[in-house]
Amino acid sequence: MARDMEYENNNIGYDHYNHQDAGGGRGIKCKNYELCEAVLPKWWFACKERYLCTTCHMMFGTWDFQGQKYKTGKGVLEISDDRECPICLEIKRGISQPNCEHTLCIECFKRCHYGDDSGEPSFPYPDIEDEYDDDQENPKWENDYPLIKIYNEEWNKWEDEKERKYDNENHLRKCPLCRK
Repeated sequence: MARDMEYENNNIGYDHYNHQDAGGGRGIKCKNYELCEAVLPKWWFACKERYLCTTCHMMFGTWDFQGQKYKTGKGVLEISDDRECPICLEIKRGISQPNCEHTLCIECFKRCHYGDDSGEPSFPYPDIEDEYDDDQENPKWENDYPLIKIYNEEWNKWEDEKERKYDNENHLRKCPLCRK
C-alpha cells in the first residue's frame, strides 16, 4: 500500500493521550476512526504501512503468523448513512461487518464487538484521578482516601463480570444475519 498524503492531510486528529508521540497531539485518524476514535502518530504509516490502529487491525483485519492465516477480515470497515440496523431496527449511520457485507448501526456494532461498559464504577475523587493513575502503589491512597479501597473492589468485580460476559458472548462478535 502506498502512502496516501491526501488521506493524511484530510484526517488530522488530536490525541491528548499521546501528545508527545503524535507531534504535539496531532496525528492521523485510524481509517475506522468513527468506530474506535484512535489517532495514530505521524510515524505510524512508515512503520506499519497501513492507516489502521492496532486494535482495529487485530479485531477486523487479516493477519498471519509464520505463514499461517489466523484471521481474515476487511480491516477498514465501510460506513454508510441511513441504514436499518437488524438488531435495534432503527435507521441510523451504519458500519459493515468485518467478515461479510451486512451492516449494523455503530452503537449495536460497538456493543457486539466491544461489550457493554454500563455499570462501570466511577472514581470517588475525580480531582485526583490522574495523580492516582500515575502512582497507584503510593500508601497515601489507603490512608488519606478511604473510598479508593471500595472503588478498587468494585472495579475488580465489574471487570471480572465484564470478562466473564465477554467470554460467554463470543457469538455476538459474529454477524447476526449470516453468522460469519
